[in-house]
Amino acid sequence: MSIAVEFEGSTARITLSGDIDYSIQDEIRKENSRALAGDHIKEIHVNLAAVTFLDSSGIRALLALQKQASEGDKSVTLLNCNERIREIFSISGFDRMFTIL
Repeated sequence: MSIAVEFEGSTARITLSGDIDYSIQDEIRKENSRALAGDHIKEIHVNLAAVTFLDSSGIRALLALQKQASEGDKSVTLLNCNERIREIFSISGFDRMFTIL
């Protein structure tokens, strides 16, 4: 598992890889806060291309990011979800809560 945050203009890019589960939720929260910290940041893109597993705590971390971003008038977009990750969002109904490209 790894998490990387990069900044370009008004966009923060969070790249997640590997298994996203309970064991890394604190690290995800820390990096989410880092991505949200800049007042100039208006968009947050979360790249899920290399995610192999996503459990409920990972979804909870993404929901928290979405909520905090909305409160700060920022948008969150999930990018590059593989079929398995898209299915997890679809079955749980969370695909309606996120912009997924």
